Amino acid sequence: MTPLRVRCNAKINLYLKVLAKRPDGFHDIETVFHSIALHDTVTLTPTAGDLTLSSDAPALPTGADNLALRAAALILGGTSHGVHIDIEKRIPVGAGLGGGSADAAGALIGLNSLFGLGHSLAALQAMAEGLGADVKFLLEGGCAAGRGRGDELRSLPPLPARPVLLAIPRLSVSTAWAYGSLKMGLTSHKVSFSMITSALGKGDTASLWGLLKNDFEGLVFGKYPSVGRIKEDLLGCGASAALMSGTGPVVYGFFEKEGDAAACGNRLAGGGIDTVVSYLTRESVTVPP
Repeated sequence: MTPLRVRCNAKINLYLKVLAKRPDGFHDIETVFHSIALHDTVTLTPTAGDLTLSSDAPALPTGADNLALRAAALILGGTSHGVHIDIEKRIPVGAGLGGGSADAAGALIGLNSLFGLGHSLAALQAMAEGLGADVKFLLEGGCAAGRGRGDELRSLPPLPARPVLLAIPRLSVSTAWAYGSLKMGLTSHKVSFSMITSALGKGDTASLWGLLKNDFEGLVFGKYPSVGRIKEDLLGCGASAALMSGTGPVVYGFFEKEGDAAACGNRLAGGGIDTVVSYLTRESVTVPP
C-alpha cells in the first residue's frame, strides 16, 4: 500500500476569553478560530501492526503523548492495521498555532482514507473531542466560533485570503502554566463574543480589527515583555491589527499586501525574531485525491 501524504494547516485565534473553571479541570472559553496556510506534512506509511512516529523537529515528542500517535491509536483501535507517522514540521512547536492538533486531525482524516475505514465526519469529531478542542476544529477548519472547552463549534464565514505575518519568539509558553496562572477576574474587556461573531457573520472587516482580543496577552506580556514588544512592532510597521494566538507566544499581524508583510518580517528578523508570511485560508486538512 502506497504511503499517504497529508497537509495539515495551522490555526490562529481571533478572540479568546477564559470563563470559569469546569469540574473536569478544564476551563470554559469563548473563542474564534481561523485556519491559516502554514502547514505540517504528515506521511502515513502502513506497517505490520505497530504504531510509530518520527519527525524532523527535535522538540517534538515522538512517544505515546504525541497527539498524532494518540489519534492513530484511537482510530485504529480494534483493527489489525499499523502505521508509521512521519511529521515534516513547519508549524512551530508550543507556539499557540495548534500544530500538534493539526497533525492529529491529519492523522484521523488520513488514516480513515488510507485504510478505507468509512468513519463519518461526526465519528471523527467524536474521536477528536477526546484529544482536544483544536483537533475538532482542525478537522474542517475555515472559521468557527467555539464555546465550552472550545469544542462546541459554530461555523462562521471565513475571511478572504489576507496575508498574515507570524512573529515567532524563541521561547515556549506552557499551556498548563498559562491557564493555571490566569487571574480571570482581571481579564474582562469591553469586546464581547457576540460582537466579533456578528462582525464575522457580516463580513465587516472594518469593525473586526478593533475586536481581536486574547485574555492571555496580559499574562504572557507580563512575564515575557519581549512578546508584547513584538505586537507593538507589528502595529508600528503597518499591520491592520495584531494579536497573540492561543496561549502564545506567536503574535500575528494582518496586512493588506504580501509585500508589506514580508517587509515587516525582514525588519523583525533584523532584531532576532523568526517570522513567516502566511495567509488566511478556508482549508484545514488536505488529502490527495
